[in-house]
Amino acid sequence: MTYSRNPARVYQQVQTDVTDEKHLIVLLFDGAIKLLQDGRRHLAARDYERWAHCSNQARRILSELIIALDESAAPDLCRSLKSLYVYIQRLITEAGLEEDMDKLQEAINLLTQLATAWKEAKKICQNQDAQQAP
Repeated sequence: MTYSRNPARVYQQVQTDVTDEKHLIVLLFDGAIKLLQDGRRHLAARDYERWAHCSNQARRILSELIIALDESAAPDLCRSLKSLYVYIQRLITEAGLEEDMDKLQEAINLLTQLATAWKEAKKICQNQDAQQAP
């Protein structure tokens, strides 16, 4: 399976290839976290080209998560998540502009908390599905 370099197309293709959307969301969070951890090393080393690549990819993942929000299902939750995702994008941008490792770490910490919450939600859903299975 090959993917284009366009994040929106990759997301759409993966979404159709992966049946468990909760698993996909966890993968996206884990990917963003890894990108920012790699980016932190590049920023500390003043390798701005690699930092830019990592930070841009992480912001693109957050953009895709924003686009994927289904406000018809839970409008208040979606508004809160959108605000949080935008805030994390801003932290990433400011971290790069100011070379502020604290802002970058805050972004990583928030993404880690979100990933943990999604992993827990996925487990709960799997347990519920298993209990309801005949």
